Amino acid sequence: MTSTIIINQQRIKQLTQAQIQALEMTAEALHTEVVQAQVIPFGETKKETYKEYGVRGQFAKTGREYKGKAKTRTIYQGGTLQNESTFVDYSNSSKGTVTLVSSTPYARRLYYHPEYNFNISENKNAKGKWYEDWIDGKKKDFCIKTFKEFYKRLGGV
Repeated sequence: MTSTIIINQQRIKQLTQAQIQALEMTAEALHTEVVQAQVIPFGETKKETYKEYGVRGQFAKTGREYKGKAKTRTIYQGGTLQNESTFVDYSNSSKGTVTLVSSTPYARRLYYHPEYNFNISENKNAKGKWYEDWIDGKKKDFCIKTFKEFYKRLGGV
């Protein structure tokens, strides 16, 4: 008795491509989920009062020299961590690895110090270690379930 096995290389290639695409889509879904959960600190805002001076020798309507006008400006410190500075790095997706990157210098300090008093005016659930819910917490199955969904849909399995 002899058996012949025919390997469908094209189907294997399709499934491999579906894996890569499902991995990338899962990472993007995780990023979206974290942003929508509003757990990433948005950054502090600070109001600053300063004086705006006119040209030297300028006189007010009263005839006295103009000494300046007090104005207030809002300074945003941070605020880009969640929106512009956190992104998905797909460079190694063909090797089975995608990375959520926060590219600001203060991201590490904020992440590993949950004892900080975070501003919750923009993100009501802002905290340190904002990925903990998806690593060990109640949402730890999110990536596995999401990957399965995407892979089944993309791979036609």
